[in-house]
Amino acid sequence: MSTLWSGRFDAAPDAAAFEFGASFRFDRRLFEDDVTGSMAWARAIAKAGVVSQEDAQRIEGALASILDRGRANPDYVAGGDEDVHSFVERLLVEQLGDAGRRLHTGRSRNEQVSLDLRLYLRRRIPLLQRAIAALVRPAQPVLVAHFFLSHAAPLRRDFARFDGARREADALPLGSGAIAGTAYAIDVDALARDLGFSRVVDNSIDASSDRDFAATFLYACAMTMVHLSRLAEDLIIFGGDEHRFFELSDALSTGSSMMPQKKNPDPLELVRGKSGRAIGHLVGMLTTLKGLPTGYNKDLQEDKEAVFGAEETSAGSLAISRSVIDGLTLNRERGAAAASGLLLATDVADYLVGRGVPFRRAHEIVGALVRKLVAERRDFESLSLAEWRGASDRFEPDIVDRVTPGASVAAKRTPQSTAPAAVDARLAEVRRWLDDLGKLC
Repeated sequence: MSTLWSGRFDAAPDAAAFEFGASFRFDRRLFEDDVTGSMAWARAIAKAGVVSQEDAQRIEGALASILDRGRANPDYVAGGDEDVHSFVERLLVEQLGDAGRRLHTGRSRNEQVSLDLRLYLRRRIPLLQRAIAALVRPAQPVLVAHFFLSHAAPLRRDFARFDGARREADALPLGSGAIAGTAYAIDVDALARDLGFSRVVDNSIDASSDRDFAATFLYACAMTMVHLSRLAEDLIIFGGDEHRFFELSDALSTGSSMMPQKKNPDPLELVRGKSGRAIGHLVGMLTTLKGLPTGYNKDLQEDKEAVFGAEETSAGSLAISRSVIDGLTLNRERGAAAASGLLLATDVADYLVGRGVPFRRAHEIVGALVRKLVAERRDFESLSLAEWRGASDRFEPDIVDRVTPGASVAAKRTPQSTAPAAVDARLAEVRRWLDDLGKLC
């Protein structure tokens, strides 16, 4: 059994130990990134005079062929190799012999591991961001939009967090070697441009151990899942039998094997449950990082399963959440009824404040009135003008028009409130944001 490091040893690795340390079963999804990075490295070492232009062209051509085959058939990326780097190099050597063996000159697997994960995240983060934008888009242009905008706001923060994760990953580690750099005159700035990186890492030692970019990505995933879990919980409660403000699509619900009347919001409950996975991946990554000495350690192999798992969980949860929201039906009558009654007590107090009553005194007057109505199982709408004035002589006949859900909403003044004009302005701002994203994409 040959490995990228077998030259140091005179015996084959223990089969069980090799299997325990092997990562190809999960890092195979870095195949495209490993080949892309290797093609750029071939061009870089040819430019530095380390290999001939002829060998570099043969290497790049063979890698392009390997990449095409892997993209066309995912089952092609398979075998008993230690990791994806070993797999790609094995195929290259099988095709080119010694020319293929020259590719790794001046390059360490430590920096290769970091490069591949950075390339992967730069490639995959925009997909998650587009999924977030797609979930923000379903907010409805009616007053219930204020509720959905309350969920759009944290999702937009999540989008920005992924921007930050992508920026952190946007640094080229190649040229760092195993720890001290490389002895070959590699033009790392040109190599960075070739691979689309905006900058080169600052320190070759740090480059081996830095997984801050992975932790930032995991934090962005965890926060996104926390926000999706909150959205799911709200929709579970508001769509349940107690409220029925929303009706879930039959296609996105399940039933009970015993109770015929049940309609279970399984997709939402699964999103709520899966948030724990993303949080766990973040905690696991931070726990791994906090105990490591400087430089590369095999512990860092744990970064990939965490990143891949968090990405899959977030992408799947964003997609199903969008489907659920797209299929929601609003029960306007139940929503309007729920917005009435004693929920309008603050508006009654504000009415009194508008007529010169100090707020604390207005609070006491309305509190006493609410106690009376609760005891009698009534609400504000049932009060006669005489009863209003019995509570305070500041109440006038117009109190009846002021104590309605519509009047309550219209009375709000701040730009972040549920006032119709404020909600319209926020919806317009969100639409502009989505339109700008569409232009960028």
